[in-house]
Amino acid sequence: MQSDTKVLLGRAVTVLASVIVIIGFVMGDARPEDRLATLGASIKCPVCQGEAIIDSPSPTARAMMDVLEEKVAAGESDRQIFDYFQQRFGDGIVLDPPFEGKTLVVWLTPVVGIIGGLWLISTRRRQREPIGGGVT
Repeated sequence: MQSDTKVLLGRAVTVLASVIVIIGFVMGDARPEDRLATLGASIKCPVCQGEAIIDSPSPTARAMMDVLEEKVAAGESDRQIFDYFQQRFGDGIVLDPPFEGKTLVVWLTPVVGIIGGLWLISTRRRQREPIGGGVT
């Protein structure tokens, strides 16, 4: 198998695996237990240092998990639940910032960094290739 074919095949397998993982996250199981765990991992404990309420042993986090469980059981949407906690604790209560307004920079900086890194790698590889096929 030629080197270019191996590289192309490796890239195709990587892209396919990435697509499968992304689809799995997007279309994940919507059981209440899974939703409770996902939401609990997205809400920050107000008395802990950057810890999610699902992982925190504090009484405040346990009480917040109880409220969260009630809201999930009542059929409230994720947005309604986040709004509830944000009204009581402020915008900093959410561990993952929403993809809007001020937080666009937070979300887009890694993408710009990755694209810049790939561009840098690509330009460096072209500079190292010998001119004329390397035969002297």
